Amino acid sequence: MNLGLPLVLRLLRGKELTQAARLVGSAMRDNPANVAVFRMQNAELRSSAMGHFFVPVLGGIYQRGLVLGAFRSNGLVGICGMTRPGFCRPGPIEQLRAFPKAMIGNSIGTPLRILNWVGEWARRDPAEPHWHLGPVAVEPSLQGQGIGSAMLKAFCALVDGTCACSYLETDKRENIRLYEHFGFTVVGSAEVLGIPNWFMSRVPGASCTMQTNGSPRAVENPR
Repeated sequence: MNLGLPLVLRLLRGKELTQAARLVGSAMRDNPANVAVFRMQNAELRSSAMGHFFVPVLGGIYQRGLVLGAFRSNGLVGICGMTRPGFCRPGPIEQLRAFPKAMIGNSIGTPLRILNWVGEWARRDPAEPHWHLGPVAVEPSLQGQGIGSAMLKAFCALVDGTCACSYLETDKRENIRLYEHFGFTVVGSAEVLGIPNWFMSRVPGASCTMQTNGSPRAVENPR
């Protein structure tokens, strides 16, 4: 892929979520939490299993928020999920839809580990309304090229337009510095499934005070 080609950011459509899920599986297969949850020695099999699992996950984020895509030469190279304030937790029906996908290519204990993992994250969610960031994933061969930063910059611009706080979880210490660059601060840490996790929040940027009325601009999801 020609790295000289411009990067295009836009919201994904519903029909693009399966491809986006495969990208997440490929990009995040070696994340410590994912290795602990899916427990496959073969990285390619772990990537495939995660790709199946993230189809309903991204579908839920798409319904409750937005999924931003980064493209080069019409090829998807990065995704950034975000759920709206008040909608960051999946409902029972959404969880039931994800359960069968968690079984594809996995051991019988995988769904239980996923429930424990997600439950530990959910109970640490801030009580105040917030945008929930994640997953943020970039095609492995293109990581370190600024694609993730471009998506995070777009995310921050969008949420500052709503004057709401933001929140995320990460299981990679090296990600902390990147998120700090965009205004996030660590508000807690804990071991989840034996893996260190960090929880970060971000207050709205100064630009949100420039709004002339109290209602933020609506952002529509393409269908």
